[in-house]
Amino acid sequence: MSASDHLSETSDHLSETSDDVLGPNTLDDEDEWKDIEPEDFGTSFVSFGGNTKFSNLKDFLQDAKENHGVDLLGLKSRHGLETYGMIKLINYAREQVGQGLFRPDASPETFLEGDRYMKPFMDDDALLYSIDDILDVANQIAHSSANEPSNGRISDEDIQELLKQNDQLREQVKYYRNAYQEAYLENLDLKERKGREPKEHSTAPGHNGEQPKRKDHDTHYFSSYDHSDIHETMLRDSVRTDAYRDFIYENKNLFVGKVVLDVGCGSGILSLFCARAGAAKVIAVDNSSIINKAREIVYVNGLSDTIQCLSGKIEELILPVKQVDIIVSEWMGYCLMYEAMLDSVLWARDRYLAPDGLMIPSHATLRVSLFADDEEIADKVAYWSSVYGFDMSCMLARAYDEVEIRTVRPKAVPSRSEVILQLPLHTIRKDELTFNGVDFVLEAERDIDQLHGFVIHFDIAFAASREHDIQEAKVTFSTGPSGRETHWQQALALIDTSAAKATSLKRGERVSGCLGVRKGDEKSRDLEVTINWRIRSATAHSEATSQQSWWMH
Repeated sequence: MSASDHLSETSDHLSETSDDVLGPNTLDDEDEWKDIEPEDFGTSFVSFGGNTKFSNLKDFLQDAKENHGVDLLGLKSRHGLETYGMIKLINYAREQVGQGLFRPDASPETFLEGDRYMKPFMDDDALLYSIDDILDVANQIAHSSANEPSNGRISDEDIQELLKQNDQLREQVKYYRNAYQEAYLENLDLKERKGREPKEHSTAPGHNGEQPKRKDHDTHYFSSYDHSDIHETMLRDSVRTDAYRDFIYENKNLFVGKVVLDVGCGSGILSLFCARAGAAKVIAVDNSSIINKAREIVYVNGLSDTIQCLSGKIEELILPVKQVDIIVSEWMGYCLMYEAMLDSVLWARDRYLAPDGLMIPSHATLRVSLFADDEEIADKVAYWSSVYGFDMSCMLARAYDEVEIRTVRPKAVPSRSEVILQLPLHTIRKDELTFNGVDFVLEAERDIDQLHGFVIHFDIAFAASREHDIQEAKVTFSTGPSGRETHWQQALALIDTSAAKATSLKRGERVSGCLGVRKGDEKSRDLEVTINWRIRSATAHSEATSQQSWWMH
């Protein structure tokens, strides 16, 4: 039986059952389609061919099926499409029919992968504002076909269930329609503003006078997470993964029935934890191609009904919900803030997290300590001085220009660590992630012949309430030298002894200074660390002051 036949029978049954509930509803009467008319009475539906306008959805759907081979209702039912899927299908169909194709291939892989077809093919397409109406019709057809009584009538119980489902769909898509219209208007305004901007430097160097394109460093960043090896490294980091698992499973009461957003989901492990803990819905977002593997993982583990995987930047997507109860993310980079993923997490927090919502993790702390290791430094200098008999000592310069990510032996840290920055994830602002200088004082706990550098690491805490401070968190982990090794290791900033005066320290003597962090000007995911420090020797009655910067690329 065709979708239109189902629709006709459904309408007849609804009419016979109760005019008080749904009113008369047959395909032959124009008034019977008022529930699926667009709310804006001045709006018309442009056919897929682009040459005809329809004042009601009924005529449009019939024309799409008969004249263009696009059975929207049938495809919705066949592929189980909801809001996002229908949007992609409509834009895909408009593109294909516009290229002269009748009955275009509408297998899921042609339009569902990626976000190409989330962008409107036709400006101000009224059909995209009527997704809920299409879903209503499809829902009526499916419900009637699956539950049709033998006497040809639909029970009052079935009608009430149908009305409940319709109300839920309308509420969900009402938000989407408003969000879509807002995004469309913003995009239109951007185009208008670009059109008003004068074109400068049109003869700048480049072929045909075109401006050379600036490299998209975000592309490199996201593509670095395309492959399985990096995700295997993170999953095998039991300190990291166990902490998330333990917090989620030990606090299932926080997740039951809640909506969770996983920013930068990667392989989807955190989303899987949340779903198993009882979350009603988990939205997993990632802008790398690993999202395709995440979808597969979700499917084979039987959690597709709970976890929805979306491909794209969180800042550019429109989520299918107005707000979420929990945001979970493993956003931490080397030196805590390398790669600037926290920026996206804070954007998602400000845009989607409910006022009483929870951030997981809840707190992060950046720390610094002293580094002194005569044996390692001597080995490094000796190595570059004679590499297979050749002097390559010039390579040492890079060791002093860049932060080195490595495992530092606890015995090479002659001081306790000092807190540089505390990040309460529920309240910290994006502009607080860049700072010119935070003061610190580090006291030597043993005599050292020479200070060789500074070690930077971070601690993470998971609090069960946004009202709890970091001391109340029961699940924590550290990336410091004294803890269990993690894939983050430690960030080591070596002092260039050719520029800074070599200084020894006696036990109890202090190194005071300030540490600053800023993002790169052109490569915003890069990080520059600057440290000013001063050593006052009580025995020699002298003071040495130095400054140095290191980059993380």
